[in-house]
Amino acid sequence: MLPAPRSPRRPRLVAAAAAALVLAGTSACTENSGTAAPPTSTATSPDAPVLQPGRPGESNASLTGDDAVNTPSKTYTRGDVSFVQDMIVHHAQAIRMSTIAKGRFTDDEVSRIASRIAAEQGPESEAMATWLENNDEDVPPQAENPNFDAGHEGHGMAGMASPDQLRELEQARGVDLDLQYLTLMIAHHEGALDMVVERSRVGRDVWVERLGDDIVATQQAQINHMERMRARLS
Repeated sequence: MLPAPRSPRRPRLVAAAAAALVLAGTSACTENSGTAAPPTSTATSPDAPVLQPGRPGESNASLTGDDAVNTPSKTYTRGDVSFVQDMIVHHAQAIRMSTIAKGRFTDDEVSRIASRIAAEQGPESEAMATWLENNDEDVPPQAENPNFDAGHEGHGMAGMASPDQLRELEQARGVDLDLQYLTLMIAHHEGALDMVVERSRVGRDVWVERLGDDIVATQQAQINHMERMRARLS
């Protein structure tokens, strides 16, 4: 997938802060190998703030003083960038599906897991957007607007629901809605796990790897939970 355009509503970090960003790897990727050369710190003052992405679901931290100057630099590959950009789009559809069905579920357990998925994946998308900004990479517009769709964005990604499937989910009622949501979300989560596996072959950034580990742990547990719910409702 080509990098999605930066959202016009998400401003770049101010120059003074951007110059000090080294935690998420500010080096440019090499043309031949596709990997980033180890960056050096560009911080010129211990007073310059550095924005450190938090773990998914956690707040970002602003580092100053010795903490900012001594922040270790990291390298990343184009595979890391593509994974983060694609995962923002992938998360956006999960949020969209949960929003489409919100308030119409017949089963309380299905309603709760749909709310939890939306609540978890929103902060994860924010953390991923911060990582991209820190590395001066394009942020997909779905980071700001999960409903954004330029026509075919993300439909080739693993586990993504088709436009027809989304329309069917909008029109579903009763237990059929619950079952359609569970079936689509199980496939969606399984697609995310496939994306993590693929990134492990081409990526090297430590933060992105940790993000992938978090996605696998959370979404595999949710897949297991949703499969039990689907069996019960069927």
